[in-house]
Amino acid sequence: MVERIRDFRRALQRASAERVVETPYGVGVFSDSLRDVYDANYLSVERVTVAAEQLAATADELMEGHHHRRVVAEQSAPGLAGDLGALGYGLSTHLVLAHRARPDRRVDTAAVRVVSLDDLEPVREAAVLAEPWGDLEIAQQLEGAKRRIAEAIPTTFFGAFADGEVAGYCELRSDGRTAQIEDVEVLPRHRGRGLGRALVQHALDEGLRRHELVFLEALADDWPRELYAKLGFQVVDRRDFYTRLPSPLTRLRLRTPRLELRLPSVAELRALYRVAEAGIHDPSEMPFEVPWTDDLDEDAFLAYHLDRSPGRLELVAFLDGAPIGVQGLHVELPAVSTGSWLGRRFQGRGLGTEMRSAVLTLAFDHLGAEVARSGALAGNEQSLGVSRKLGYVAVGSRTFAPRGEPVEHTDLELRRAAFRPFVAVSFTGLERALPLLRAPT
Repeated sequence: MVERIRDFRRALQRASAERVVETPYGVGVFSDSLRDVYDANYLSVERVTVAAEQLAATADELMEGHHHRRVVAEQSAPGLAGDLGALGYGLSTHLVLAHRARPDRRVDTAAVRVVSLDDLEPVREAAVLAEPWGDLEIAQQLEGAKRRIAEAIPTTFFGAFADGEVAGYCELRSDGRTAQIEDVEVLPRHRGRGLGRALVQHALDEGLRRHELVFLEALADDWPRELYAKLGFQVVDRRDFYTRLPSPLTRLRLRTPRLELRLPSVAELRALYRVAEAGIHDPSEMPFEVPWTDDLDEDAFLAYHLDRSPGRLELVAFLDGAPIGVQGLHVELPAVSTGSWLGRRFQGRGLGTEMRSAVLTLAFDHLGAEVARSGALAGNEQSLGVSRKLGYVAVGSRTFAPRGEPVEHTDLELRRAAFRPFVAVSFTGLERALPLLRAPT
């Protein structure tokens, strides 16, 4: 029984993935078009035979294109919890329950009927948007993951109806001999009416009618496992999900007419490093106070941009999905400061003005900043030109020596009342990001 369930799961993992990567320690299961869906992107380990550090390193290597990290111990390995916990991973144990006994009682399932995937899409989207972490982009990715599974294995969807609307749902996956009940959900306003039990009982009846084995999974520390026990499901296996969650700042998006500004994955940072390698400025000149382009080093570049210090936001600018430069915003309210760069082939097109205007809108309209500070070394006419367009005024000067010779630096400020946005900007993920960006005054 247990091996049949494991075989079912392995086959579904591979059939629904966009990409499968074999490693000495486990199998990487990925759907890169759904990169923020944790259940579609992870390292699956059948039997843990190496230390937590090796598993974490393998996950890092495989998952450079993702903000989260996940290692699934398919046969449970609770001993990893402490070691992976020290590396930032949290443990969630799933109980695998097979139907092996009669239900304690039966209920009326007249409210449950077969529905289509399209019928459920708006209901699931609304449920995601109601979550603190939910936004339209992640709702669409979760729906995409659901559709990939439905394409990989015959799936029947059930809806429970109350007050003329879908009040809950679940699904029954089938390989012909084994069936899995999955994604049991009752909307909050309809809970306490027995709809969850009716859904599972109806799906179970359908499963038993056509299959030799019906199973489901439940979180070990969540109440539904008690309902499943009453319906005759018994624990036969366990799976341990170790997840390192990304910062909420990775969900922040600033979108302008041409650009998207956001935090990058490691893979995107490597692509950005190649933009820097291709050139940012004339090698005979140095526009930066710290001459970092004179001694480019990929590891140092990645470490700098992966630093999540409070009040520091190094957003990467994406044009047509590819990284082209950086727009930094450092927050120490009531002031903020900015710094930026663009690859040479993207300069002279107004993109620098567009991306700085976007972060200034964030600073003045959402963070409550009163003043934005910037500056430029003598000869950096592009940076000074962006500042003039946005209304900055000179407030002083200093001297820097990035290459040993003193160079004058003009200090600039822009007051909130004087700011006139250069472009419209829209935001997603802003609500959860704001507490992390607001530094003490």
